[in-house]
Amino acid sequence: YITSFDLKSGSANALLCYLLGTSNAKLKSRTELSQALAGLYGSSLGVSYDSVGDYQSLSVYVDFIGDKYTIGGEVISTDAVNILLDCILNPDITDGKFNEDYFRLRKQEIIDTILATINNKRRYAYNEACKIIYENEPAGIDESVEVVESITQEDLLRQYEYINKSAAIEIAVCGGEQCDSAVQLIKDTFSKINRENVLEPVYRSNSPLKPEVREAEISMNVNQSKMVMGFKSSYEDIYTVKIFCAMLGGTPFSKLFANVREKMSLCYYCSAGYNDRKGTMIIDSGVETENIEKAREAILQQLDSLCNGDFTDEELENTKLYLMGAFKSNYDSAYSMMSWYDAQNQRGTSYSPEKVCDILMNVSREDIVECAKSFKLDTVYVMKAEEAENE
Repeated sequence: YITSFDLKSGSANALLCYLLGTSNAKLKSRTELSQALAGLYGSSLGVSYDSVGDYQSLSVYVDFIGDKYTIGGEVISTDAVNILLDCILNPDITDGKFNEDYFRLRKQEIIDTILATINNKRRYAYNEACKIIYENEPAGIDESVEVVESITQEDLLRQYEYINKSAAIEIAVCGGEQCDSAVQLIKDTFSKINRENVLEPVYRSNSPLKPEVREAEISMNVNQSKMVMGFKSSYEDIYTVKIFCAMLGGTPFSKLFANVREKMSLCYYCSAGYNDRKGTMIIDSGVETENIEKAREAILQQLDSLCNGDFTDEELENTKLYLMGAFKSNYDSAYSMMSWYDAQNQRGTSYSPEKVCDILMNVSREDIVECAKSFKLDTVYVMKAEEAENE
């Protein structure tokens, strides 16, 4: 499911995702569900939720072996898919309420996860920076303990009914084995759902650049300071940006790693990542407090070096080869291939990894320079370390 969200509906979606993967109306406990899947040659069912630009993605999926690998040609694909469909469309709801015990347990699991985030200072700093980078945008929404605690059974049922009626639904079958009957079962089942006002997501929505660089700083009782820098661009070719971003801080031989971390010893870590759906590059680093300003200046200097074309043809070639290897590694698992083509679908393309590799090879030095010049500093978030015994 792909759905728009706000703070409360986003938290309700997360809770809903957990519950749909716990039981259903036929298999009313996690134990029964696990036993049924185990009886299908160790099949497994999982859930995940994540932001996709300004939307939220909720996934429920099942993994099972191909029918041709079963003993005596037993057909298990339809059984596995039926369990999946029951979890999604026939959940354990009685008198308008989900199983109360699981409702409380899954809610507490989400709360515990939120509270545990503070223990991962890098993740915490990154999340807090994103709230500022994507201010007043859905992409900047983060989970809140208070909001999760406030979710009622009525809220959850209302959200469940909404996503089945109006969320965009993406269905993927990956594996290449003979499972035509299972595919047809999925098509037949979803065709019977009453749908209206269905969301048509616009996956790419570049985050607007702030009129002035936003500076934010907090102090925490940690040993190592964290600095997160957000840069924004409306550059169109995402594959050129991927090469640029990797050259700057996405490989073991990138500008940030080789110079800021290794040669200058200004950072414990310093890497760059690109969110193509928001046109945003985020550089996060771990630094000594006294080196914060030096590290900031050094990071900006490395960006300037790419803007000025200060890189060798060998650096460009090696970065392309590095990314090509990463893209081709998607063939290593069915889940990776499914994720790859899901992203392609959301971009309105259907490129294979090989096709993208061809695109990468045609990116020129001039393209990289033009791309680098398009990125402007938007936000600098610093978590400054106080004196502490342990981080």
